[in-house]
Amino acid sequence: MKNARNSIIALALTALSAGSVFAADMTPKTRDQVRAELVEAQRNGTMIFDGETGATFREKFPTNYPMTGMQTPNTTRNTTVGMGQSPGTIKAN
Repeated sequence: MKNARNSIIALALTALSAGSVFAADMTPKTRDQVRAELVEAQRNGTMIFDGETGATFREKFPTNYPMTGMQTPNTTRNTTVGMGQSPGTIKAN
């Protein structure tokens, strides 16, 4: 009986300490930060266009938004494989 009570107390203390750790990271944003994020989302096209499908403005109107570095075609991979190396032999970092 004493062991069960000690375990319950230990679990409760652990839960309380874990909750306070997570709460420390949740600092509220200022209005200026929220406005800056909104402007950035509008500029990037990452705002949700269709709430049912979750499609963004960038997906619906791709010509309105310039391509970023991650969306450009990977020409280096194509030329490396085409230069005599068989697929699967290129080593990753």
